[in-house]
Parts: sequence; C-alpha cells; structure tokens
Amino acid sequence: GHGLAVWLLIAFLAGILMNVMPCVLPVISIKVLSFVQQAGESRGRVLALGGLFAAGMILVFWALAIAAITLGLNWGEQFQSDGFMIVMIAVVFAFALSLLDVFTLGVPKQVNALAAGMGREGLGNAFFNGMLATLLATPCSGPFLGSTLTWTLAQTPLTIFLIFTMLGFGMAFPYVV
Repeated sequence: GHGLAVWLLIAFLAGILMNVMPCVLPVISIKVLSFVQQAGESRGRVLALGGLFAAGMILVFWALAIAAITLGLNWGEQFQSDGFMIVMIAVVFAFALSLLDVFTLGVPKQVNALAAGMGREGLGNAFFNGMLATLLATPCSGPFLGSTLTWTLAQTPLTIFLIFTMLGFGMAFPYVV
C-alpha cells in the first residue's frame, strides 16, 4: 500500500545496508585500504575516486535493472549459472591473494598510469572496485531488500529502473560522503 516515494526511500536504505553484508566485505576491505592511501590526497582527487567507485556501483545496478526488465532475471539469479560462479570465485580468490601481498591486482598498469600518478589508486581501479562490490553484493539479502525487490519486480519497467537506481545510490552513498 506504499507509494513510489516510500519504496524509493526503502530502496535507498536497503542499498546503504548492503554495505555491511558479508558478500561485500572482500571488496570493502580493499576500499578501506584505499581510504588510508588517500589520506594525503587532495580533496578533489578523493572526491573523484569516491565518485568513480560509486559510478561503478550504479552502472552494475543499471545492468541488473535492465536484466530484470528484459530477461526477467531476479536479484542474484546470475549466481545460479556455473560459469558466472567460476568467474566470481576466481576473482574473489585473486583479491584474497592480493590482500595477502602475493601479487598486486588492479587495472593494467598502462591504463592506471594514464588515469593517475604511480603509487596512488587509479581512477580505473576505483570504478572497477565499485562494479565488483556490487556484483558480490547481489547474492546477499538484507533488511528492506526482500520486500522492496518483491514489490519492484511486479512493477513497470520505469519503476524497476528507478528502484534499482536508488539501491545503487544507497550502496554508493557512504563512499561519496
């Protein structure tokens, strides 16, 4: 019985809460380390990195909205594909090895060097990490998310897109702040 504005607010809150779900924690640890690296950076650069991390998140939410609208895929349904699971396991494993300093994982050095100075987090890395955090979050369910998505998937394509956008804005909000 809620109106669209209430559902948009609930989606925003659900997006914020997704940041503390276990599925997102591997990427969040990398983002926290990047916050430490950014301590001496200019405010403009820190804002650009946070904005690109957020943009990566929102782009994946838009892709998920399009998949829900055009293919009828539900939240996290891509994790039922063996191929997708193998790729995601490999990515998470590689990130774990990177956190243990077995090797450095990120955007290719040439791309990163064009985007930023050496030794600093690149703009491409920030965008990619935002995308990865969102992909890893999709099998998670948290407070407000279940009811929001249940209501959303029975709505018009525009409403589905708006709700997924608000989920993305909610998830990205702490990083922009």
